[in-house]
Amino acid sequence: MLIDAETIQDEGTIASEIAVVGAGPAGIVLALELAQAGYDVALLESGRLNFAEAIQNLGDANHFDPQFHAPMSECTRRQIGGTSNIWGGRCVPYDPVDFAQRNHIPASNWPVTYEELKVYFARACDYCLCGRSEFDLNQITHIEQKSIVPGLPDGEVLTSTLERWSLPTNFGQEYLAQLKQSKLIKLFYGLTCTEIVTNDQGVQVELLQAKTLGGKNLSIKCRKYILAGGALNNTRLLLASDRHHPGGIGNHSGLLGKFYMGHLSGDIAIAHFTTPAKETVFGFDRDLDNTYIRRRFSFTPEFLQEQELSNTVGWLGAPDFGDFSHQNGILSSAYIALNLPILKSRLGASTAIRRAAIGNDQGVYYPHIINILKDFGEILAFIPSFGYGRFVAQRKIPALFVYSAANEYPLHYHSEQVPNPDSTVSLSDERDQLGMRRLNIDLRFTDQDIESVVKAHYYWDQHLRKHECGYLEYLTDDLEACVWSQAGDGFHQVGTTRMSEHKNEGVVGSNCNIHGFDDLFIASSSTFVTSGQANSTFMIVAFALRLADHLKQKINSEKRILIDRNKLTNSVNHAEQC
Repeated sequence: MLIDAETIQDEGTIASEIAVVGAGPAGIVLALELAQAGYDVALLESGRLNFAEAIQNLGDANHFDPQFHAPMSECTRRQIGGTSNIWGGRCVPYDPVDFAQRNHIPASNWPVTYEELKVYFARACDYCLCGRSEFDLNQITHIEQKSIVPGLPDGEVLTSTLERWSLPTNFGQEYLAQLKQSKLIKLFYGLTCTEIVTNDQGVQVELLQAKTLGGKNLSIKCRKYILAGGALNNTRLLLASDRHHPGGIGNHSGLLGKFYMGHLSGDIAIAHFTTPAKETVFGFDRDLDNTYIRRRFSFTPEFLQEQELSNTVGWLGAPDFGDFSHQNGILSSAYIALNLPILKSRLGASTAIRRAAIGNDQGVYYPHIINILKDFGEILAFIPSFGYGRFVAQRKIPALFVYSAANEYPLHYHSEQVPNPDSTVSLSDERDQLGMRRLNIDLRFTDQDIESVVKAHYYWDQHLRKHECGYLEYLTDDLEACVWSQAGDGFHQVGTTRMSEHKNEGVVGSNCNIHGFDDLFIASSSTFVTSGQANSTFMIVAFALRLADHLKQKINSEKRILIDRNKLTNSVNHAEQC
């Protein structure tokens, strides 16, 4: 059932067994899983069915450095479906090395293991609609060439590891019918949680306070509460709930809002291959289910440990669409199309994805038109197949890649950011329209982050040269300065409510409960201890599934204890009467 919160009586109370705050991927998965297990769920979403700018503006930060962090309006979405409304669809799990003891990565000790999470990968694939839980080409028998180019074997450097792509999946659109049809889920939209109110002892949640833009004030009273409103939004709510907790709920360790991480990404090199150009796998493969998959450069866990590298991967990209010197009519056509106002909103790319492909519009079109005229016949042949794959086919082609007769491609890197306690989010004095204090965001990178990216490229280049398959050509002589200039994120929000075994080392325990609480949980990448090489969405879903299973066991156990206690009380009363 869907309920517009503006239709509820002011000062009213929403009661349910479980409250889930946020109807993005994590919140939707949790609501569906818990309802299927027979629990009543109140799913609370700040946004509405369609995008509303006034609601989106509630999430704006007071301060951030645009050199290192994207605006919150570009990297989050307050709407049913959450940030999956602007998600590109890349699905990648964390690696075993991310959970291993790594002395060269500070503050990287997870209280859970890779094996505990891996059992949820198949179910996460099902929810993300990204095919089978196979992330290595050696698991896929029908694809014979296992490396990016022929003759390049796996060694300390790997080229057979995979990323998978969803349809892409907008969780709001994909699962809206199930949410509507469920008799145990009530989805309240247009309702923003503004405070978590605890008892005087500060160890149990009494209720959530929530507001609408129309001026309604509502309370939510449940047995269990799950914050699934996105990493920084969850952290902001905890920080703001400081009535009985100095510095916010979960700040017992002084670490709430600290260790903010994302990823480093960019291009500092061109991969030149000396193998046959037509045998280079420069774009996507398809598995047996027709899911799009893409190969990547990566490293073995042993090599990462031995060389003290952050977890870093790379993949072959396309030239900058806006740089007309690529002399490719297809790329020039894409550049002009993505810049035309009439097409911007119709091409299915978020602002961030579009900017990553084309950069800022420079208003220089004449050289691109020359490229288009030169390749006009090739473009006419290309448009029908790409157009069908991008806009008509059930599985949409995720991105545009073009063949290089010169056998050279930009090598795009994606690297873990090292945990850093000085990288933080905190509350400002500025308030949004509902009265909540906005965030100050201070995302900081370190020399270790930068140096690891450069070292990774050195080893990739060494591997290509060793097997006489090619080499890397660097785009600059000052690689570290180049990586620094590209360092920035905000799209993958990690670490601000980090998970720990002991309460003095983090914010949540291994079951994602706030330390000291048995009724308040977090479902987002803010609980992640490290950022790994993977973008966050797939692992957020995997952790949500794990939390759902934990809650099912916990609530059932509590119910059994209550039943046994009542039976014992009745027996005692009966004995006394006799």
